[in-house]
Amino acid sequence: MNQHQDAASEGKDEILLGGLDGTNPLGFLAALGTLSLLSDVDQTATVKLAWKAHDCLWVPSIQGFGQDKKGVARVVAEQLRCPFQPDELKDQKRSMTQDAHEVVKKELKEAVEAVKGLGLRGNARKAEEEKTLAPIRKKLAPLRSAWLTALRDSVPSLELSLGKHLSASCAELRENLLIGLEEASEAARTAIDMLSAFGSDVCSTGKTGQMQATPFCFITGSGHQYFLDTARQLMEKVDAERLELALFSRVEPSDETLSMRWNPQEDRRYAVMWSDPGKVDKPKTNWATNLLAYRGLKLFSSAPCFRGLRTTGWRFDPEPTWRWPIWTHGLSIEVTRSLLSHPLLVGQAPKRNLLSALGVAALFESSRVQVGNPPLHKVNFTPAYQVA
Repeated sequence: MNQHQDAASEGKDEILLGGLDGTNPLGFLAALGTLSLLSDVDQTATVKLAWKAHDCLWVPSIQGFGQDKKGVARVVAEQLRCPFQPDELKDQKRSMTQDAHEVVKKELKEAVEAVKGLGLRGNARKAEEEKTLAPIRKKLAPLRSAWLTALRDSVPSLELSLGKHLSASCAELRENLLIGLEEASEAARTAIDMLSAFGSDVCSTGKTGQMQATPFCFITGSGHQYFLDTARQLMEKVDAERLELALFSRVEPSDETLSMRWNPQEDRRYAVMWSDPGKVDKPKTNWATNLLAYRGLKLFSSAPCFRGLRTTGWRFDPEPTWRWPIWTHGLSIEVTRSLLSHPLLVGQAPKRNLLSALGVAALFESSRVQVGNPPLHKVNFTPAYQVA
């Protein structure tokens, strides 16, 4: 098929996702999430994603799926199992075991602070930690195990059973990866792909054995919002109607909380606001777009390297920065995954002619910024700008 025939065939069976903006990190991730979900419906059909210049934006175009807007939204909702309704008894057990775990976890945190406050050093400190902290940690371990077991029985997808946040131990991540491998097949591998995007079981933070999380993890407990717990709650609230609006309508965000914080417009620092952000003009979000973007993470695998965890599309010099391409010819999910990991995208000085040879029409970049100090800090994306 020549280039003109290929372009003509692309126009016959396509649907524009007019509610998503490819120049916005949230919109780009949501488009990839949609491609992923639709590609999982029928492995014998090839669903493709391209980008169209539309109303001064880059708008995603789904090709080869063959359904109207309502059909797309319905299928996406079915693939997401939305709105997910957990079994009442299983959810009660999850809540009870989680509460029991949180009580002892708080006790441990207070004990750690108390030991620090003693100002002990060397063997004296080790002896005090063994005396004070070891019994609490021994009590905490089975409570955490019971909670994670109950959580696994109550969530719609395996990767959500890591906990509320991407703070599991490397051993816990490895256990979930092994379970995911046993359950995965060529046609159904979402959970294992999501877990592989979250981190690696050989990359930990410090001496704690806690997994090092993907740089896409923007919510870490500030405001009682947690990465995986937010995704779980979104699956319970989003339905086909919300998905249709998010995919096909340019509407102002109107939902509160439950945001993955990937939309730069949710940055509400004093420096970028005309009034006190704590009193007026609180940021709004779109639950459906956030959930779709969460599923888009499966195309951004993480892997260990000599500097620790590295994730597809990210650069770390001098600050954490994510780059993503815009392409104009329809690409399947397999080709899209390959393009996203191409080294030309993260080069020091991306060359437009080489990117053009790959079919890339534009390359955007956004930085990860932290506002405030942990634990009361916020993480945001800066507004994107075109680098090629």
